[in-house]
Amino acid sequence: GSPGGSAAHYGLAAQQIGRLRDEVGIKLTVVVDTVAASGGYMIACCSSPGRLYAAPFAVVGSIGVIGQQVNIHDFLKSYGVTPLTFRGGKDKAPLSLMGEVTEEGKQKIQEMIDHTHVAFKSHVARARPILADSIDSVATGDVWLASDAIKVGLVDRLISSDEYIDERISEGARVLKLIKYDKRIHLPAFLSSSAGLSPFGHMRASMKHLREFTKDARRIVSKAASLVDDLEATDVSQVAAARAFGVGHGAIGNAKVG
Repeated sequence: GSPGGSAAHYGLAAQQIGRLRDEVGIKLTVVVDTVAASGGYMIACCSSPGRLYAAPFAVVGSIGVIGQQVNIHDFLKSYGVTPLTFRGGKDKAPLSLMGEVTEEGKQKIQEMIDHTHVAFKSHVARARPILADSIDSVATGDVWLASDAIKVGLVDRLISSDEYIDERISEGARVLKLIKYDKRIHLPAFLSSSAGLSPFGHMRASMKHLREFTKDARRIVSKAASLVDDLEATDVSQVAAARAFGVGHGAIGNAKVG
């Protein structure tokens, strides 16, 4: 789950999810198991219409914006240190760590927060038209348990990701698991050091490892060639499509950002 974070980063992630949702033939289901608050909900709400699900005790919402700043200007001055701040542009860094706090600076920061909040509300209303008329009442920064959120239109169904996947399997859908591929290169043993050997002994050991490595490489190439022959009649486009889209209705478990 995700409790939120940077508006810029989570907004970018939401934009990418929205691109997937808008692909022709794609139905994007988002299932929240634990938390989709603030930036997390910014992403979760980008599901296809009517397909934002959540476990009953998942926490969703928090459609709000917060900004915090520590300032040590007065603290430094109490020790005889005078911080100096130089700006090019009156609205550059209206509040900073060491600069003097002014009413104008605080007002400018509040305006930035308010503008971001308006953009957040507009994003949710566009992604979930069901909230268009009630967005102001749910976008107060408050959070809901999913069992309550469903009553105000923040989620569409109460179900966990495991339950949803089991349901799709029972309906005959093909479910694929994403496995992260490790691209790190493992050097053959003959390239690593062999402690305790003389230079000539080390050379003989390296040549032995090299021969073994060459034999293994030949076997791999031979098997790959055989596999290619077996796949000549396979529709590669169908295989690629299956790997790209997995379940007939796209599913994202434990939707999160950041």
